[in-house]
Amino acid sequence: MKRKIVMLILSVVSIIWFTLSWDLAGFSVSVNPSAVKMWEPVDLTIKALDSNWDVLTDYNGDIIITVTDKDGNDIEPSNYTVPNDWTYEFNEEDQWVKKFTKWLIISQVWDFYVQVWDFDGWKSWQASIKVVNANALPSAWKVKVVTPAENEIITSESMTVAWEAKNYKNSKIKVLIDNKEVAEDLVDNNWNFQVTIAWTQNWKHVLKVDVLDLDWKVVAKSDDIDFQMKAEDTLFKKLEILPSNKVMQWTKITANLEVSPNVNSAILHIDKYGDFPMDKTSTTSFSTQFIANIPWTFNISLTLRTSTEKKHDYKNIEKLAVLEKIAITDVRYVRDNNANKIDLDWKYIWTVHYFKVLYWTSRNNLSESVIVPINKYTITNVDPAATYYVRIIPVDWWWKQIWDPSKLVVIEPNLKQSATCMVDNIKVNVIKRNWSNWLVWGKVDWAIGYIVYQWDTPNDFSPTATLTWTEYKLPYDPNAKKVTYSYFVVKAKCDDWMHQIWDVKKVKTWPLDWLIYAFIISMIFYWLKLVKESY
Repeated sequence: MKRKIVMLILSVVSIIWFTLSWDLAGFSVSVNPSAVKMWEPVDLTIKALDSNWDVLTDYNGDIIITVTDKDGNDIEPSNYTVPNDWTYEFNEEDQWVKKFTKWLIISQVWDFYVQVWDFDGWKSWQASIKVVNANALPSAWKVKVVTPAENEIITSESMTVAWEAKNYKNSKIKVLIDNKEVAEDLVDNNWNFQVTIAWTQNWKHVLKVDVLDLDWKVVAKSDDIDFQMKAEDTLFKKLEILPSNKVMQWTKITANLEVSPNVNSAILHIDKYGDFPMDKTSTTSFSTQFIANIPWTFNISLTLRTSTEKKHDYKNIEKLAVLEKIAITDVRYVRDNNANKIDLDWKYIWTVHYFKVLYWTSRNNLSESVIVPINKYTITNVDPAATYYVRIIPVDWWWKQIWDPSKLVVIEPNLKQSATCMVDNIKVNVIKRNWSNWLVWGKVDWAIGYIVYQWDTPNDFSPTATLTWTEYKLPYDPNAKKVTYSYFVVKAKCDDWMHQIWDVKKVKTWPLDWLIYAFIISMIFYWLKLVKESY
């Protein structure tokens, strides 16, 4: 019986010890091949590893994928393509190892690092990749035009061009009609692509498809395809998105449209943004502007009306990718009125060289500022009765702002004897689930609970819920016809500040295994004593 007890204790200790080793220690990141030409797609494999460098069997966190040069400097997002718009969430289908097949593309010549970050724990790993100049590729690699067929007569208002280019997956493609460019895009993951040409005039034409490298050098091309257009007057000619189809959040977008003189009105449709009636700037031109304030990738469609009020719809003619400019997240503050100070520290995304901390007791006049090289700062000589307002701005080597500042952090007076610890600037999203709206946010490392604040005007807010999980059901009907608005902010309550110790050193003061051995030895002596007494 005593032996069973000892074995049970050993089993429990082993299970606890093994469980503790499941924490994420880092990632295994590999690219294949590791030396490629510009625009050549490669495989990216990511494994979540525990402290023993074994694959984690229960990891389901979010990761961020970025590319830097060999010196650790960020490169422009437009110069590379990474899977899933930079982020990915592991799930059970991955079996804790995720392989992105032919999803990584770099369009610059240099030595680079592909970096993978854990969104919650901010642990990272990286793999190196060398990109070389793409010279002329073998002539045997051919682009085959599927439609239109040779000498085909097109009778519709638009024409679909489709091709196959199996050796140029995710390569840059240019479509030319009569030696004039009419479309440009990437070959998709199925090694083919198609585009709708809606403005070709009724006549005989020649079409061809070219594959390009970063320097716009043609590295492969199709045969010339003769075709003839016999259709009614085509209305839509060209849509131009400025400054680019891939922009940072809060960029002003200008959409310029070229059409037939028969077009009287034009409406631009953008997913999640809405409909934008366009202003007529000439007999064949329309234009409109809007702010790209929602980060995502959106389809753009178009509706045209002629003088006879005939409606013409053009679906998914362009895409708009909007990237977040947010760099500062999870601003933690500990207010200690006994010491008349506020300790600040925060997390950040992307490369930030310095941080500018603005603060004061006036919301509209943050008159005090300081530049710091690390993501922490202490405000001293704090007025215990005053509310403090703080904003953190990421800056470069010359102290010029490079990303959006943090949202305003409101630090209220601490009426308790002990220091209070809170986390602000938590990113919150709204989703629809089971006919209800929900606020959702990521887990905060420092949090022991979350407080949801609600207000109708920015200067009058109060807590509406205290939670230990990371979502909150909004008490509103998402399908209600009357439009009303409320504002919500989530703050996290930290553990006691005395528990948040920086620069921890692991020191083995009393090994657990010796306790177990001592217990076993004691049991052996006790058993021997019983045996001796029985004789």
